[in-house]
Amino acid sequence: MADRKTAPTPATTGTHALFTIWARKHGIEFPKLIPAYLPPAGLGIISTEEITGPDGAHGQTKTISPTGEEVIAFTPNALLLTRENLERFSPGCRLGPLLRRKKDDGGLSSHAVFAAAIAREMRRIAEGHENMWREWIDVWPRAKEFRGCMPLMWSVEESDLLPPSTKRLLDEQREKFKRDFKMVEQKGFEFTKQEYMWAWIIVNTRTLFYKPAHPTYNELPREDCMALCPFIDYFNHSDDGCKVQLTPTGFTVTPTKPNYPPNTQLFVTYGCHSNDFLLVEYGFNLPLEKNKWDEVSITSNLLPLLSEEHKRVLYREGFLGKYAFDKEAFCFRTQAAVRLMLIEHPELDANWRKLEVWKNFLAGHDDGERERYAVEERLLGFLDGLEGEGRRALFEVGKLQRQSVKGVIEMRWTQILGMVNDVRTKMVGENGEGRGRGYVR
Repeated sequence: MADRKTAPTPATTGTHALFTIWARKHGIEFPKLIPAYLPPAGLGIISTEEITGPDGAHGQTKTISPTGEEVIAFTPNALLLTRENLERFSPGCRLGPLLRRKKDDGGLSSHAVFAAAIAREMRRIAEGHENMWREWIDVWPRAKEFRGCMPLMWSVEESDLLPPSTKRLLDEQREKFKRDFKMVEQKGFEFTKQEYMWAWIIVNTRTLFYKPAHPTYNELPREDCMALCPFIDYFNHSDDGCKVQLTPTGFTVTPTKPNYPPNTQLFVTYGCHSNDFLLVEYGFNLPLEKNKWDEVSITSNLLPLLSEEHKRVLYREGFLGKYAFDKEAFCFRTQAAVRLMLIEHPELDANWRKLEVWKNFLAGHDDGERERYAVEERLLGFLDGLEGEGRRALFEVGKLQRQSVKGVIEMRWTQILGMVNDVRTKMVGENGEGRGRGYVR
């Protein structure tokens, strides 16, 4: 992810120049934009002249969206890698029939199939075959560019030093990749694991949500509604990025700010994601001040401490799982679970009054002041445990050989330890001299 203050260098030579020529030839529009190098993050998009946002005046030369905004980028449907375009992208691949039509029909996911098509085309290109999308494929990052930033490609020794909240997401991703690769192998494709992993990461990092008004998409699970989109996949992520929208003719990008001067990097928003998610899924980590959605999951820490009784009660009330804190406070769900833990057997008839008090707290009818100190002690225990784990991990990180991996792990642990300190300070004061009240969000 690029630093906004880094001076960009337009990517006007080599594969990127060939791609922009190809893109314009095939109907992709970006009249005021150009790909640019933004070290150390890599590539992004910058403006070549002033761009007017939703509150600015529109000139006659601008393409205007139905909602009155200037369209700064457009990629037509015919150039997307979608379920419909799969056979065009990889002629003769016979992958279309393998796509699952519903959630559990035994077929392959869009992610698995798109990765197989890409891996197949890379082999065919190496053998001298042509591909209509060759200029686009040539600007994708190669495996060596992913190895330092994508935890999926790290060794066990390296990934085990990630914070638990990051590691949990990585473990889930590894299971998903393992499942997809196994199914592709069973279908008779002969990609190596490394070839398929690269293609799988390309899909994972470059797709947009794609659900056109077509009956075939009505019953698809959300995770199967995806498309790879030439040119728009150059945009990096920001909380306040431009708006990406699917129209009947293709994807558009429109600005969300009144004005963008020339030589300004423009972003889109990938979603409301924590830095753990961004790191595992996309291979980058934002500074805390640039990610208002960042938080630290403690679900894996808290769930093992809950009895089956506690879990049943929390499930019935809609508070089982999704426990976290950010730089300000613990989430209310965490508060609910920890407060219930103070009732040893919440389903016993003898504890019905205590359970009613707990339910009144959930409903906002009880301020929970009586239990505050006991709850704080439990919450402080989570912070202390995480802090100890972080300091041990940072010591071990220093022994790693790969500087790029060391930097990623150190940055995330430093962020988390900073949030631990911020929340603790709000709870007990700067010097531990008193207890605060603003520790729950």
